[in-house]
Amino acid sequence: MKLEFFHDETGEPRARGRGRYARLAAFLQSDVQGSRALLRRIVRAVEAVESGEEERWEASGNAFTLILTADGAVIESSQDAEEPALLSLADLRAALGEWAEHLSSDPNG
Repeated sequence: MKLEFFHDETGEPRARGRGRYARLAAFLQSDVQGSRALLRRIVRAVEAVESGEEERWEASGNAFTLILTADGAVIESSQDAEEPALLSLADLRAALGEWAEHLSSDPNG
C-alpha cells in the first residue's frame, strides 16, 4: 500500500499518500479519524458488497463521500472538483486494516 501513517505533534493520527492514495489518506484522517465504530461499519459494508448482499453502499462524511460497488470504491471530495479516487475493494479493506492498527499504536513511539 502506498500510504504512510504517523502521529502529529499533538498525537493525532495522520496519513499521507501519493496519487489516488492521497485522497484515501485524506479520507482516513478527515472522515474516519479515530472512529473504530466507523471503521467497523465500512469494513462490514465492503464485505456486504463483495458478497453480493449489498449492490451499492454510500456514506458521506466531513469532506468525502465513499461509494462502494462490486466494481470498487470511489472516494469523492465534497470540497473540490478533483477527479474521484478509484480503488479496489481489496485495497480499501487493506488500508482500513492498516489505519485500525495505526489507531492502536502508541503516538509516543
